[in-house]
Amino acid sequence: MIALLRLSAGLIGWAVAFCLIYGLHGLGCAGGLQRIAVMGGDLQRMVLIAAWLACLIATFVTAAYLSRDRATLLDRAAMATAWTGFAATLVTFVPLLVVPTCI
Repeated sequence: MIALLRLSAGLIGWAVAFCLIYGLHGLGCAGGLQRIAVMGGDLQRMVLIAAWLACLIATFVTAAYLSRDRATLLDRAAMATAWTGFAATLVTFVPLLVVPTCI
């Protein structure tokens, strides 16, 4: 069971990030956070970017932790999927930087 968790940890991290940011996006748009100005932007974007950065840190730490031991094929596969989860978290949410958060 632990092996399965190690193999899927990076992709689980991406899925958690996706659900968290998607949920915050809906709550922020419904609450009107996009109309509150903060530091040259809007509160909605700042909250989403902060959540994205927290998720990036979490997936990076997971990938770094799983990269320390590469003795077996299982260890190398866990490392690869963890870095895939980090890359997916990085790439999936880049539109937060340029696309309007609420329409």
